Amino acid sequence: MRVHPWLVIVSVLLCATGIDGAAPEPDIDDTRVNITANTRVAVHVYAQSMVLNQDDERIALDVAKKVFATASLDLAWTLCLPGICVTPSSEALKLRIVMSSDRGEPSSRVLGQSLIDSRARAGVLATVFIDRTRRLAQDLATDYRTLLGRAIAHELGHLLLGTSTHSVGLMREIWSHDELLGARPADWVLAPPDAAIIRERLARRRNGRVGGAS
Repeated sequence: MRVHPWLVIVSVLLCATGIDGAAPEPDIDDTRVNITANTRVAVHVYAQSMVLNQDDERIALDVAKKVFATASLDLAWTLCLPGICVTPSSEALKLRIVMSSDRGEPSSRVLGQSLIDSRARAGVLATVFIDRTRRLAQDLATDYRTLLGRAIAHELGHLLLGTSTHSVGLMREIWSHDELLGARPADWVLAPPDAAIIRERLARRRNGRVGGAS
């Protein structure tokens, strides 16, 4: 199905069985926490070679890495080939890059999905559809690896924020034709409030403070 070039829905929430709907925003109080200048975030990447070749995967992941670098977050990728990441760390984010099962339904314009445990306010799994990003990039005559990297960053942003809600900048819900073809830096980075929430959540987790304040 051809994607309408003037309107692109980027992210939706996949609800796991028995998990409540969208969580409230994280509760950030005035407690001082130590936040390193460059906070490391482990991400396990699952992508079959038949879906994405190594060079394109490297370029797309580099785009996503640079997005988070502007928020002083350092994504550390582990490429999970067969036999690797059999018992992944519970602290690592999980990212799948897969083909969709499109049958012409409207959801074929959705580039990615994020599974959020709203009770724990924690991201579980991010999924990005490689065929949809390629198709959209072809329609726009633009580099699909850049689009893929931005979609990856958006979905990982949901996991790090622990919510399916959208805001502005990279985490806006709708990516328009003009935005996709434009070069406004603010469109493709985390807005300062989102970056602050993510760094706060990571710092609290590493300091052993979990749950509602994480």
